Amino acid sequence: MSNIDIYTTCPEFDTEHFHLRLVRESDAEDLLECYSDPAAQKFFNSDNCTSDFFYSTTEEMRECVQSWISEYKKRHFIRFATIDKITGKAVGTVEMFGVKNWDNGIDGGCLRIDVKSEFEKTNFLFELIALANDNFFALFGAELIAVKAIPEATERIAALKSNGYAPYELSNPNFTHFYAKTFHN
Repeated sequence: MSNIDIYTTCPEFDTEHFHLRLVRESDAEDLLECYSDPAAQKFFNSDNCTSDFFYSTTEEMRECVQSWISEYKKRHFIRFATIDKITGKAVGTVEMFGVKNWDNGIDGGCLRIDVKSEFEKTNFLFELIALANDNFFALFGAELIAVKAIPEATERIAALKSNGYAPYELSNPNFTHFYAKTFHN
């Protein structure tokens, strides 16, 4: 467990192609390109969420971003805006939460990666997953991180496997198609 309180000061991260920081209302217009993209939406993990994350207006997207910010303030999870370093625009989000006794008595959490379809490529996903491996186990006090990847998500599955993730069955049978990595892997 990290000594940093991520819900007081949200960390920021950089990979080769992306800058990750806490999502802002001003990201709504950029994020609408991701969350109105049916080719991208099929890869989103909306398990246990209040919507399917498919939006058609900036106002719908803004309301969603406001709810993510509210959940951060309640210390439930962090939604990071994924900023393309070339364009400076948000091309998706990465969410992470950590919960004691989350699944099968293991302290862990779920990593959600939502990106525009043009970024649903092994190399880009690999960067985001590697960033999570390097930082999120400690920051969120997680022994296990799980990521949803439906069978059609071949690029995502390749990135997960390259980062040491393996198929994983959550204790809730309604949540399927997950890959997980433990801190000891």
